[in-house]
Amino acid sequence: MKKFGLRTVHPYVWLVLGGLLLIVLFAAVYSVSKPGVNRATQVSAAETNEDRVKLFPSPPAYQVLEAYKEKNPDLPGHDFGPLQLGKVKLNRGFALTVKKAQVTKQYKAADERRMIYFIERELTQEEQAWTQMDIAVAEPSSGQYATQTVGYTYGPSPEPFEQSTLLCGFVSDDEFLYTTVLNADQEWIYQVNKFDLSQKTITPVMELFRYEPLPGNGPAVPPVIYSAELTPDKQHLFVRDSLNGIANYNLITGKMQRLIGGSNELRAGEHFETIGTSGIALFGANRYQSDIYWIDMNAGTVKQPFVQEKGYVDPGTDAKGKEMYYNFTYDRAPEQIMQGDNRTLLLSSGVQLVDLQGNLLKRFALPQDSKERLEFGGYSESKKSVLLHKYIMATGSKGQPYKKTVSWLIGDMTTGNMTVLNKVDVPDGWDKNDIVFGKICIEPLSPVNEEQVFVNVADNSYYMSRWKTKQVDLRQEEDVVTFVDEPSKRVFVSSFTRPDLLVAAFSYKKYNWDNQDFSWLDGHWMARHQSQTDGDKIFFFQVN
Repeated sequence: MKKFGLRTVHPYVWLVLGGLLLIVLFAAVYSVSKPGVNRATQVSAAETNEDRVKLFPSPPAYQVLEAYKEKNPDLPGHDFGPLQLGKVKLNRGFALTVKKAQVTKQYKAADERRMIYFIERELTQEEQAWTQMDIAVAEPSSGQYATQTVGYTYGPSPEPFEQSTLLCGFVSDDEFLYTTVLNADQEWIYQVNKFDLSQKTITPVMELFRYEPLPGNGPAVPPVIYSAELTPDKQHLFVRDSLNGIANYNLITGKMQRLIGGSNELRAGEHFETIGTSGIALFGANRYQSDIYWIDMNAGTVKQPFVQEKGYVDPGTDAKGKEMYYNFTYDRAPEQIMQGDNRTLLLSSGVQLVDLQGNLLKRFALPQDSKERLEFGGYSESKKSVLLHKYIMATGSKGQPYKKTVSWLIGDMTTGNMTVLNKVDVPDGWDKNDIVFGKICIEPLSPVNEEQVFVNVADNSYYMSRWKTKQVDLRQEEDVVTFVDEPSKRVFVSSFTRPDLLVAAFSYKKYNWDNQDFSWLDGHWMARHQSQTDGDKIFFFQVN
């Protein structure tokens, strides 16, 4: 029998084998040297499929700084020391000075008595950074405050980790969920924790995903959590991040649903918002387009209920999140949109009411050839009616276009009839329980150029005001209305029964605040913070 050996192999076979080897070597070199974006991997401790994430069923509480040292012995650390707050007494209130740290976010607690501030400290050395996130909890009525470290991360830059630290929502008056980023050797873990305000304890709830940069692909670019909200049913987390896009997480089962492909990137001109407390979110590539996605945050379902509209649509809800609607136009002509520097307004011809499932209800509209316009202005739950603002386009003294009010109407949601309301200059004998508040923006150049209306649904009368504000605090049970007048930098107090009477309660002109948002707390406390290079300041004032 003829023996088989290497010398007996045909030369052409060697040639083919050599060619295949070259191809394999070339592919290997190319895959290593090819530039690209760092990929993130989603890891589950149970090694389940990618639609499940890791849950922590009965986790012990942990301390953030101790956990970093224990789990990352090979990573360097930096000791920022305890967060230092200095308290200064002020007329009608007090201020807290955050020493060598910056306030990045502020939240009102569920009990509306306390404010929660997320505060960042960072240090960058040799293209690496340490980022520590603390919270400060302050109760102005008692003057008490406390601090706690809630996040500590080592990585290429502080920005992704600071942006990804968000308060998601309250599961009770004393407990809230928040997102944070943890180190695990060469990985970053994006995690949901629960913080107990009364016990000052932190427990892990859910691991969203992990990120590990691939070697040879350049500097690591960690993902960012753009938004994270606890849904109204308190059983789901609605998240948008740069890895999975818009997704829904079940806090009970760990199931994760990616809802809209391509939503992981923020794009110019897109429209993404969660509508108050309704449990509805909206997402569209362009604002006012009828193919906008309607997302049920509780159920994790997506639909496009407005595609039948031939014109533009502008969805929204009333101030209390009780009634959904969208303003609409009959066509998509460019002149249907009023352009400003940083915002736009839709010049609509009608209002379509919608239920929380996206089903169409009553429709209020003007004729297509009408020169007048119609938009949503408010909602009366007791009367099951909507406030409608009818207007025409006019030109101001400086040549700027604005909405000139023709009338205010009330639309009956049962019959679909519209009734013109009677304007009064001096409200007389009004009962606070009969009053419905509404507002509209009259031009897009200034965010505080709004028109407010107080409607007495008992006699179909209304009083209209032009307060230069976008921040109105309504306490109907107390018959108190408080608002901030930005041009004069003063706080005014009015009422539901006599909105024509104003009392100047407080001036903040000497405080050079750079942020426009106030928070209103029980006891008529106003909270605001100010950015400073050596440490931000937090102010609390009681407005009587």
